[in-house]
Amino acid sequence: MLGLGIGGIFLGRRSENTANPLAFYAKLELFIAISAAASPLLVWTVRHLYIGMGGTQTLGLFIGTVVRLLFAALILAPPTFLMGGTLPAAARAVVVREDSERRAIGFVYGANTIGAVGGALAGTFYFFEHFGNRNTIWLAAVINIGIASAAFALSRRTADPILEKQANPRFVLAAAAIVGFAFFLMELVWYRMLAPLLGGSTFSFGLILAVALLGIGSGGLAYSLLFGRRRSASVRFFAITCAAEAFFISLPFALGDRIAILTMLLRPLGTIGFYGHVLAWTGLCTIVIFPAAFIAGIQFPALIALLGKGTKQVGSQTGAAYAWNTAGALAGSLAGGFGFIPTFTAPGVWKLVTLVLAGLSVITLAVFIRKNSSSFSRMILPIALSMAAIAMLAATGPTAFWRHSEVGVGHLSVYKGPPNEIRELVQGIRRRIIWEADGTESSVALSNASGLAFIVNGRTDGNATGDAGTQVMSGLIGAALHPNPKKAFVIGLGTGSTAGWLASIPSMERVDVVELEPAIVKVAKECAPVNQNALQNPKMHLMIGDAREALLTTREKYDIVVSEPSNPFRA
Repeated sequence: MLGLGIGGIFLGRRSENTANPLAFYAKLELFIAISAAASPLLVWTVRHLYIGMGGTQTLGLFIGTVVRLLFAALILAPPTFLMGGTLPAAARAVVVREDSERRAIGFVYGANTIGAVGGALAGTFYFFEHFGNRNTIWLAAVINIGIASAAFALSRRTADPILEKQANPRFVLAAAAIVGFAFFLMELVWYRMLAPLLGGSTFSFGLILAVALLGIGSGGLAYSLLFGRRRSASVRFFAITCAAEAFFISLPFALGDRIAILTMLLRPLGTIGFYGHVLAWTGLCTIVIFPAAFIAGIQFPALIALLGKGTKQVGSQTGAAYAWNTAGALAGSLAGGFGFIPTFTAPGVWKLVTLVLAGLSVITLAVFIRKNSSSFSRMILPIALSMAAIAMLAATGPTAFWRHSEVGVGHLSVYKGPPNEIRELVQGIRRRIIWEADGTESSVALSNASGLAFIVNGRTDGNATGDAGTQVMSGLIGAALHPNPKKAFVIGLGTGSTAGWLASIPSMERVDVVELEPAIVKVAKECAPVNQNALQNPKMHLMIGDAREALLTTREKYDIVVSEPSNPFRA
């Protein structure tokens, strides 16, 4: 997102000064193909650099995270910077003087995003599995070269005369940043909240992304149909879109566990095969995501239209709106992933996004009233939508039945009883949850249904007593077979039983444990009576991070490495 935003600013201005914007667009696509094709080599290079630096174990968690972000930026910067210039260049190429509301931008934006839906679905459900990541990247690069060739062939249009630059209204650009912030923050909430319902696999991520892009693309196309010579985008219309987006984000929250019950009732579609499950997942994503994403798709071209009319500075204005929107999106993704969701929980951030958008609608309406004398009747719709969105936040919202019930992985029977029995099922699951938290990577809960069990993203990953045989013996068998075990490495903390019992072996000198999710530490503390009080054992050393990275960067040599694999259906 940072690359797209910076590219939108600099290359958007550059597109204003080019005599042939379509040829400029073709060059961008060509260099995108080249830089993307080279990215696997960059990944290989920075991987060896990072391992050589010692990774998180040497650099520490904070510095290690910063270094990983910088290396990721190094790989992504060239293609994303160039991608940031494609929409401004395309806008200059397609907008004509008669198109005062810049409808063509809405069409191009929508078509581009609909294409992204196809890419997300094709990659998730076919190309990654059959071709692998590297070959898929190279295939996409070849397609981009074809796009560049076609654009070069069509680039015969003469340039429009360069007009005097018009100052960008600060309010519109600030609004672009705020809606970008809100939407990306909400995307993180959707990923976290829908993972338990969709089974928590990689298919979940791809499908959520595809439905969000489908909504945005459809909204962009709808904008091109809504506005023309007789209708123009206005500040009031933008206020309506903010209020409508807040309403459609708040509505699934108000529906709460009804969404999870619907998930349970749709499970029989899985009897027709894998794509029966995909059909059910798509229906759920459509209910929760599509309406709000559709409104967001209308918003962006409307903001560009508010910056100016027709061809005048369309490239630089599109780039500026794109840059501010992506800057907000970047801030939303960082704030959500590293602070808001762990601090306020995913449902809490869900409410926050609704309030931000409803508040932006009210502020926008105030700006409109100040600049336009208008009747109260024209204010009713955005005010009513904002009030309804805020009122729905008073509902109970998603509970443990949605987040921690295993409904998404099919461990609950399809229930078709009377409403009171379904209500009892929901309440029974809620009563069993004695603690829950949103971590940096996952949602985690403790259940006392049958012994103390911990749940990660809706799936029970371990029971302090029920799984003790596996947890304890997975470590002890290796130790029993080794003639003199002194150092062990355990992947994943869980209940702490594997590490704790290994550390209790008299010959054992050191047990290193690497856990990805910090919230799991609470689980191990609660399981102290059965894990030999693992966290208090001086032999045990806990690291928060990625176990694969830790093994690649450590200088230690281990006698035993223990890993209890995750379920294949969660891979």
